[in-house]
Amino acid sequence: MTDSAQDAPARYADDSLVAPVGPEDARLRFLLPLNNLLQLLTNCAWYIGTPFIPLYLVSHGASVGAVGMVAGLSGIVPFAVALHVGGLVDERGPTGVLVGSVVLFGLGAAILSVFHGIAEVTTAYTLLTMANIGFAVASQAVVAGASTPVTRIRNYGYYAVSYSAGAVVGPVIGGFLATRLGYTAAFFAMALLMVPSLLVASMVRSARNSEHRSVALNAVHTVVGTILRERGVGTIMFVSGIMNCAQALQSTFYPLYLLKVGLPATSIGLAIAAISLASMAARILLGSAVSRLGQIGALVGAMILSAAAFALTPFARQFWLLLGVSVLMGASLGFTQPLSMSLLAESVAQQFWGAAFGIRQSVQRMGSIVSPFVFGVVSTARGVESAFYLGALVLLGAAGIVTKVSDGFGPRADR
Repeated sequence: MTDSAQDAPARYADDSLVAPVGPEDARLRFLLPLNNLLQLLTNCAWYIGTPFIPLYLVSHGASVGAVGMVAGLSGIVPFAVALHVGGLVDERGPTGVLVGSVVLFGLGAAILSVFHGIAEVTTAYTLLTMANIGFAVASQAVVAGASTPVTRIRNYGYYAVSYSAGAVVGPVIGGFLATRLGYTAAFFAMALLMVPSLLVASMVRSARNSEHRSVALNAVHTVVGTILRERGVGTIMFVSGIMNCAQALQSTFYPLYLLKVGLPATSIGLAIAAISLASMAARILLGSAVSRLGQIGALVGAMILSAAAFALTPFARQFWLLLGVSVLMGASLGFTQPLSMSLLAESVAQQFWGAAFGIRQSVQRMGSIVSPFVFGVVSTARGVESAFYLGALVLLGAAGIVTKVSDGFGPRADR
């Protein structure tokens, strides 16, 4: 792989310090493209169906509060297993986690296609979210292992562009299917996409092994304190959690707002696709943004941008204005997600990468549990517009906290 060729000597899969040649070299050369292709497929599947789950529930008579409850409950089990998913990646490698995640995702999509009750939808959403954690933790560890300190931000940018591409195409397909054939057809399409995803997941292998022993799966909880004490990791986790609250607001309540102002499913799909298209553009510009604003400046700027998008949402009721709001939402997520991944890999020892990404997913899942309940209660009491005002206030407060308390980031001396 061309990126790895620039790295300092490191141990490869056969415990050698010499880069592999022949078929193994070819496999490593295609590792990042395969990993990115898997992200494109699985995120396309995610966005074909999940943006329409709130609309599907409402069409069956569920209230906005009930939709928030489903979103919150579906995050409890994923929150409980996220750290151990990371430990499993550290101990066994990414392939088994990726393959297992494909199977879980396919099962969740199949349940959505067949069953229609709130309990069944909650179960299916839980399986989809668990699978999404597996995809995220394993694939992010693959990128970390295949990158050098010089290429890491760039490779995470390409990785994020790949799953943004899936998130651009997915809602357009889902909106078309939901309009023409109903929501069940969109859920069935999610399941079908797991067939090629299973093939690609089985081909993804780790680029190299750490020269240090990884932590055993049953002891992964013992390294949480060590990881969190690393310089800058607390800030990374805080930003990841806050931005996941923003993403929960955007993914669960933004479609409901679009429905409230009278947009059909096809237009809702286009508005959500605009979020992902803006994220792609932001991720392509990530390197230059960090060089101009600095790491803290880019993170704080993205939170302020997201706050502005939420504050403007209740004032936008025409389709083209809503597309502009979608662009602001997407641009903010486009900066924070790949940058926080890169900074986390930079700040934590290689043998702890899986566990660190698992902790990050746990923090994000906590936001996914709490925020839908809170936003759902506010929406029920004061209307869905109030949830966006609250989201804007939370993000502005978080941006102020990061500005005051962060002491920067720094790579460990052993990398």
